[in-house]
Amino acid sequence: MMKRTKATMQLAPLAAAILLVSTTVWADAKHTGKAAKGAEGEIVATVNGKPVTKSSLDRVTEQLAAQGQQPDPKQIIDELINLEILTQEAEKQELDKTNDVATALHLQYTQTMANAYLGAFSKDLTISEEQMRAEYDKQIAALKVSEYKASHILLENEDDAKMIITELNNGGDFAALAKEHSTGPTGANGGDLGWFQPENMVPAFSAAVAELEKGSTSTAPVKTEFGWHVIKLDDTREAAKPDYSPAVKAGIQNTLLREALEKRVESLRSAATIEMK
Repeated sequence: MMKRTKATMQLAPLAAAILLVSTTVWADAKHTGKAAKGAEGEIVATVNGKPVTKSSLDRVTEQLAAQGQQPDPKQIIDELINLEILTQEAEKQELDKTNDVATALHLQYTQTMANAYLGAFSKDLTISEEQMRAEYDKQIAALKVSEYKASHILLENEDDAKMIITELNNGGDFAALAKEHSTGPTGANGGDLGWFQPENMVPAFSAAVAELEKGSTSTAPVKTEFGWHVIKLDDTREAAKPDYSPAVKAGIQNTLLREALEKRVESLRSAATIEMK
C-alpha cells in the first residue's frame, strides 16, 4: 500500500555555460546602452577594443563550480573571447535588431532586473520573531494529522474478499484469516500494518481506513493497484506536531518572505497601467 563517473570536461558544456552567463550580461548592457562601461571592473582581455571582464570570468567560474566543474581560468577566458568575437560579428549583421533575437534579449533583461529588484527588496525585509511565532501557532492550530494502526487481508479478486468479509461477520478471527488467506507480505503477522499516516498509503486505502470506526472491519472489499483488501482499523491517534525548531523556523521565514514578495508584486501591479491587447 506504500507509494511507490565523473564525465571528462568537454568544450561544448563549458561554452554553453559561459554563453548562459555572457548573453545575460550582454543583454543587460545592450538594453541600458552601457555596453561595457557600467559594470566593467577589471579587464582580463580585449577584443577589437571591447573588454572581457574579470566579473564575467568570476561568474562563469562560480556557475561551473556549482555544477562540480573546475575548468582552467585560461580556458574560460578563451571561450569568453570567442563569444565576444561572435557577438561582434552578430552586431555587424544587426542580428540584435531581428525580432527573435530582440525578444530574447529583452526577456533576459527583464528577468535579470526583476530578480535583482526582488533580491534587493528581500534584503531590506525583516521577518520578526513575533511574526514567525504567530505563523507557527497558526499553522499548528490548523494542522490536524491523524495516524492509524490497521491490519488488512489482501486478496487477488473481489469474490475472495467478499468471502473473507462473510467469515468475519460470522465470528471469524481476523488475524487467523490473514495468515491463511492474505497474499500480502503482512499476512504472516496477521495482516498488521503498524502505525501510518494517510499520505503514506495509496489514496483508496487511506480513504477506506478513514471511514472505519476503531475496532471495525470493511463492510465491502477495497480495491487498489495491489488487489482487493479487507481492512480492520485497530486504533487511531494524533500524530506528533513539529516543534518550533530552527529548521521549522527557517521554513516559516521562507513562507513569510514569499508572501511578502507576492504582496509587493500585487501592490506594484495594482498601481501599474496595464492594457491587455
